[in-house]
Amino acid sequence: MMTISNLHKINLKEILLISLIILSIHFTEFKIGVVKLSEIVLLMLPPFFYTKKISKWVFYFYLLFAVWLVMSLALNQFRVFPPLKGLSVLKNPYIITVGRFLELMACINLVALVHYYLKSKTYSYIIFFVKKIVFVSFFLVILNMLFYWLVVNRIIPDSSVVYVTTSNYYRLKGWFGEGGPYGLMLSFIFVLSFFYKSPLNFYIRSFLIFNIVFLAKSKAGILLLVLWGVVYYYKTIYRKLKSLSFLVLIIGGLITLLAFAKLAEIYIDHIDNMEKYVAQRPDDTNLIMGRIAGSHIVPKMVRDNAFFGIGLGNYPIVRNNSEYRTFIPFSPTGKTDAHGLGGLVQLLVDGGLFTLFFFLLILYLMIRKTIKLKNNMEIYFLVFPCFFLTGVQIYFLYPWVLLGILIALNERHG
Repeated sequence: MMTISNLHKINLKEILLISLIILSIHFTEFKIGVVKLSEIVLLMLPPFFYTKKISKWVFYFYLLFAVWLVMSLALNQFRVFPPLKGLSVLKNPYIITVGRFLELMACINLVALVHYYLKSKTYSYIIFFVKKIVFVSFFLVILNMLFYWLVVNRIIPDSSVVYVTTSNYYRLKGWFGEGGPYGLMLSFIFVLSFFYKSPLNFYIRSFLIFNIVFLAKSKAGILLLVLWGVVYYYKTIYRKLKSLSFLVLIIGGLITLLAFAKLAEIYIDHIDNMEKYVAQRPDDTNLIMGRIAGSHIVPKMVRDNAFFGIGLGNYPIVRNNSEYRTFIPFSPTGKTDAHGLGGLVQLLVDGGLFTLFFFLLILYLMIRKTIKLKNNMEIYFLVFPCFFLTGVQIYFLYPWVLLGILIALNERHG
């Protein structure tokens, strides 16, 4: 059995892989132009580890995303692309489709790489490998908290990991674009900490929750924590609920609904009064782009392109068609929009019911096999799509790390 004292035995391959995983998880804003450094590395790696048989699950995702690419390029000639000013050439029609496909390939390459390295390892080694990822991540969380404290107390004038909102309060964002996505990433580390038992877990999880709630102020991160709690403790919750009275259940349900309503209050207000707010603040990019605008635009896109979607990567451009945005202004010069509604919505909007169905079918088959193996890993397969449900875009790398670990663990039990 491996212990912390074995850390000195880390080999070079492990160091390189953990470094790449940490780069992929934490440093999303490390870019060359508009391309993430981690994606460049991952797209260069396949020839070195595809010399042997890859997992069938990895192959299924490759096949699905390749079909999505071909389908999108074939149907793009029938779509209307309004001209946008000041965009990078990588954000133009057709090119953005290929670019998004390459981002998806980087995600699946990461799954394949993690699986390739771990598939021949023992179960205890894989669990200890996860522990190392959590420990390194926790060190970076502490470092980001230090930056936050230094900025808030004006000891240093500014930091790239902290920003001030339009409401004039500080939010920690790490190496992410905003506090919300950073909070979701921290919730991912929180989930990983459940793979193993350690006396340090209480402190690690407490620090993560503190960062998500009070520093990043991430509503999506909080929601993911709640979903994880339900998934992880559902059997215990079910037994406890059965023993409670009907009145207690009603009161508990009302309190839960009120808590979620409070979290969603700002979004509900903006959605209900969107046209009024847009008229008052037509230059507010936080209002005319992102989740609030997406909640208005996305349903129209799904209605008109239900089966095959609007095409891989096309949302930032197609959202500017007048029939979708209506009273919402055109994207500002040089900027592109992301609806921020998460990867599952992205699959539905960009790929239609066709792509979403086969994506969920692959996950279903993986979960069904895991349940047959009786290794209790199905809860982690269930939480994987929850990340995309709560706001993580499908091409964000860190949820795919979890999938590579799970595939390797399943093979250990299979």
